[in-house]
Amino acid sequence: MRTTNEAVIAPAQGIRATRSSPIVVATDGHDQSNSAMLLGQILATDRDSLRVISVLPTLSTITPEMPIAVSEEFESARLRGQTRVVRQQAERVLGDDAIDVEVHLGDPAMRIAQFARTTNATLIVAGLGRHRVMDRLFGDETALRLIRVAGTPVYAVANGPARSPARIVVAADFSETSLRAARLSLEVAAPHATVYLVHVAPRDATLRDWSEFGRSYKEDAGGALRKLRDSLRVPAGMVVQCVLLQGDPATELLAFAASVNADLIASGSHGHGFVARMLVGSVTTRILRCATCSVLCVPHAAAMTKARVTAERSAAIALSRGQWVDALAQFTNHNAGRRSAVEADDPDLGAQSQDSDYPLISASYDDDSGRIELVFGEIGGIGRHVSRRMGDVDSIEVLRDENGEEIALRMSHGAGQTLLTLAE
Repeated sequence: MRTTNEAVIAPAQGIRATRSSPIVVATDGHDQSNSAMLLGQILATDRDSLRVISVLPTLSTITPEMPIAVSEEFESARLRGQTRVVRQQAERVLGDDAIDVEVHLGDPAMRIAQFARTTNATLIVAGLGRHRVMDRLFGDETALRLIRVAGTPVYAVANGPARSPARIVVAADFSETSLRAARLSLEVAAPHATVYLVHVAPRDATLRDWSEFGRSYKEDAGGALRKLRDSLRVPAGMVVQCVLLQGDPATELLAFAASVNADLIASGSHGHGFVARMLVGSVTTRILRCATCSVLCVPHAAAMTKARVTAERSAAIALSRGQWVDALAQFTNHNAGRRSAVEADDPDLGAQSQDSDYPLISASYDDDSGRIELVFGEIGGIGRHVSRRMGDVDSIEVLRDENGEEIALRMSHGAGQTLLTLAE
């Protein structure tokens, strides 16, 4: 029997999921995942762009103090049983028992994150889960653990009617991850939604009661909030409001979300390395544990991971050295103003995000110095400009999508390479 809602509301914009960049729904097959499965279908818009995964913990994970020897036949039976449970859930919730379902054994958070990475997922949708003390002691906070290890945005859905959120609170700390969270919030928001960009200033002696130096902080933060709002492409009929609060960030965000009856709280995660991702941050952890509404978290690696996979799968056109000056000038003419992300590969350090979400101003090659220069910033504005120069250039490739549109520029130099990926 299909689960129905009084009003199934699709997002105003949508996140443009496809078979090659799907929505991944993580489910345990039980009712607590029903809302996540239904919302995943709403966001994916069709079956081809929806993938469902369920992960059974290995028995040694369930009882680490007493490992159990388990036969392959027994594990196979567990997998078959879970597949049947998830298909029954899909039929019950979506009215479709033929949906693409994968069931695995292992650590749920790690396997889901790995699956999202290998499928180039646009978004992971999972149930918010339980948040009792016993759940935390026994490691049942799969959504929180998933945010710690995933390189893909995670939408943790609260129980209740599944529909695109109409009231969204975005935690704005002016980092690139909170900017991505704001943009993704607009993509999943319902038509005519209200989005609150909320910045929480610290409460200390300097800023008490917004007096003296606190007044300057308030003015600067208020201006930054308005600039953030102006940088968003807000659909017609949608309202974006700037809100400035003061105090403990998690406490104030949760209280404000409750006061406006928010459907979703969105934030960015600041992890740049393995240790940072494991810690995530007290604000994100408290929000995920205490929120009564859904939570959307965008990890730092999300944009660069997606950019790299998309670019690597595209058709590359290698340019001869004599073409570099004219080809980069043409690339600039075609793409100036498009937002971009830069990732540098170093053989010793690996892939590192350099600059993200800046509009491209120009890409050029100078024959005399043998250098490429990339310049980013607001065209015609007086705001911040960022430039990146690379010498010892060996090769330049322009990458195009299946429609022949330029989507990336790959430059090899010395022992490394730089990838410039353009936003859609």
